[in-house]
Order: sequence, then structure tokens, then C-alpha cells
Amino acid sequence: MRALVKFVMMFLLAAAVPAMAAETLLVGEDEIKAAVMEEFAEQGIEDKLELDIFGGQTTFAIEGAKVARVMISRLKYDSDGQKFTANAEIFADGQPFAKTALSGKYYTLGEAWVPAVNIEKDTIITKEMLKTVPVRINRVKAVHLTDLGKIVDMQAKKSLKIGRLITDRDVGAVVLIKKGKAVTSVYAAKGLQITAQAEAQQDGVKGQVIEVMNTKSGKKFFAKVVDADTVEIQNEQ
Repeated sequence: MRALVKFVMMFLLAAAVPAMAAETLLVGEDEIKAAVMEEFAEQGIEDKLELDIFGGQTTFAIEGAKVARVMISRLKYDSDGQKFTANAEIFADGQPFAKTALSGKYYTLGEAWVPAVNIEKDTIITKEMLKTVPVRINRVKAVHLTDLGKIVDMQAKKSLKIGRLITDRDVGAVVLIKKGKAVTSVYAAKGLQITAQAEAQQDGVKGQVIEVMNTKSGKKFFAKVVDADTVEIQNEQ
């Protein structure tokens, strides 16, 4: 009797092993998108793309298959509306498994420099504070700064959040002189140089002409910002 029970248990275990070994192979939206983008490249669209698929099946579960492949055919696209349609066929271990008709939109990607960390207001921005991210070209407007040279060494005019595109209103040249700061005004002409103490009447960046006031006479005049402590008199009023 015991031998019979042992035989039955061994039979059931042997039958269960193949069932447990049979796995489900999944083909998901990422694989579908990758195949569509390869077909775009085959048709001469070599830009980096991002796809949104609205129509068609994008997930397939294949029982017992070891290898799956996605084949794309009849890809058509409208460059004005950035829409596309295509047929996708799924093969499992070399055999046809399923077909689906896809439709969606495609977007050309570029790269933009964005904050890699949150940047506080008035911070002077360095390259180490930035990173590049892919961005849809149609989302980049004229106000956005994507050139590294237009961001590095600039001063944040507001708090900049990590990963957000930077606009020309978000940054500006570094303010060297703040309103109310005591500075040295310099007037030079024909070998003559006169210096006097003055007070800035407004903020100023390097090279900017700002209004200052002679702290002794109270007279106001305009001067160009030379550095954080010096202005050069341009004309008097």
C-alpha cells in the first residue's frame, strides 16, 4: 500500500513539474514602441522620438514561449499632425501569435538643460547644478533657455525646481551691487581721477548703468557698474 501511495505521489509531482516550468512571456507597450521607432528609422526618421499609442493592443501574454518578436508594417505618419498608424504582428518562437492595428502620435525629442537640484533664489548657477533631459521639441518655447552658456554663471531670479525647463525670466546676470549699498564712484578724464563715496539707488549687474548718490553732497548721477564695490561715472546731472 505504501509503495502504491509513493508511486502516485511521484507521478503527481512529475506531472506538476512541466506545468510549473511553463512560463508566461510578456510583450508590453515598451516593446511595441521600440519596434515602431525602429520602423520610423527605417523610413528615414532618425531623430529621437517619443510615442503615445492611443489605439490597438499593446500587451500580450504568451504561454510557454521562449522568444517573442514584434514586426511592424504599413507605417504611415503625418508630419504636420504628428500622427501615425501601423500594423503590428507578434511572433512567438518564430510562429505568428497575434496582430493589432496601432494608432497614436509621435514627438521629436531634443535635449535641454534643467536643474539637477532645487536652486534657491539669488543662487549663482553652476554647471554642476544642471543636467540634460530629453524634451519634446514642441514643448520648447522661445522663452525657454536650452543653451548651457545662457544659464551657467547666471543668477536665479526665483526658486528653480528640479527637472523644470528654465525661462529667460527665471535667470539674469549676477547682481553685483544691491540698492542701498555703499560704493566707490570713480571719475577719470585726461589723466585726472577723482573718487568719492556714493550709495547705489538701484540694483546693478556688471556693465549696467545705474543711478547712484554722492553721500556727502546728496547729488545723484549715473555710473556704470565695474565690480561689486566700484562704479564709473558716465555723466553728471
